[in-house]
Amino acid sequence: MADKKNPKTLKDIRKKIDQLDLAILKSLSERVNLVIQAGEIKKKNNDNSFYKPERESQIIRSLISKNKSVISKESLETIYKEIISACFVKEKEIDVYFLGPRGTYSELACKKNFGNSVNSLACKTIPEIFETINDENSFGVVPLENSTEGAVNLTLDALQTTELKICGELEMPIKHSLLASQLNLEKIKSVYGHQQSLAQCKSKLSNLLPKVKIIPVESSGLALKKAKQATTNACIAHESFASGHKLKVCRRNMEDEKNNTTRFVILGTNSPLKSGFDKTSIIISLENKPGALSKVLKIFELSRVNLSYIQSRPSKKDKWSYTFFLDFEGHSETIKIKKLLSQLEKNSISLKLLGSYPKAI
Repeated sequence: MADKKNPKTLKDIRKKIDQLDLAILKSLSERVNLVIQAGEIKKKNNDNSFYKPERESQIIRSLISKNKSVISKESLETIYKEIISACFVKEKEIDVYFLGPRGTYSELACKKNFGNSVNSLACKTIPEIFETINDENSFGVVPLENSTEGAVNLTLDALQTTELKICGELEMPIKHSLLASQLNLEKIKSVYGHQQSLAQCKSKLSNLLPKVKIIPVESSGLALKKAKQATTNACIAHESFASGHKLKVCRRNMEDEKNNTTRFVILGTNSPLKSGFDKTSIIISLENKPGALSKVLKIFELSRVNLSYIQSRPSKKDKWSYTFFLDFEGHSETIKIKKLLSQLEKNSISLKLLGSYPKAI
């Protein structure tokens, strides 16, 4: 007879797995009921914001730190993002807007951060995402920068004028694949893709398909549609979209840089509370005189605050003047960052707090 703790046969192992699945299902049901109870308490306290990035970050970071199984950090995060997503939509329906059409990395980023239980809605442009978010239970996912192609200027420009807050961020590894309706590379005459995606695969495409026509289109979603239209067409897109468009994966890992990553930020109407692992983003305008930026950088050095990102953009207010986008570690509600912001304000024309939020896990 098999030991109940150490099953020996395949039948015994499967029986044990079935028992564990039932226990997991029971625990998930209990978790959902507790979330609903928490939601009722929040409503009584006039707290109508149900997505709590700081709480989510604390839960996932705690679980990762205690994980001693063979489950990877990335898999554990994905599992719990889905569990949390399924739970908080029982409190309130959440609308999340991303840059469409469907079949883009923005859609993947939306699912990675919010799971599959929210209402994910495609917008035609980045400015449209900013304009559509209208209450504390609607959010946007927009690209901010790519590790190989640099800043996304449309997002930076929209952040200058918006009243919305950055309430989260995530880093999305960009893994491009060559997709087509058939696997014979010799038949491929045209490769479609978003301009940035094609640029990130330029060398490998040139080596693999030196004679094909490279055709930029406005989105990866449109590239997928083009690839379906003829057996001589192919596209650059994420492999997860292949089956939904009845395409085959001809080649994986088409990106020239292995560490190609896009950073997305989450937009909302409220700022998250402290999570313990936070980042703050600001926009600062400086006088057009020698040493102005140097003085700001010195403030960070003396305050012993790590400045992780700096990017300049033309100001929308004055001709030939520039604003600077800065990211740094810490939360705006801590004493240390409050002092830093006060010093920066004294040494600038204007300072806009875009938000403090949990750092990407």
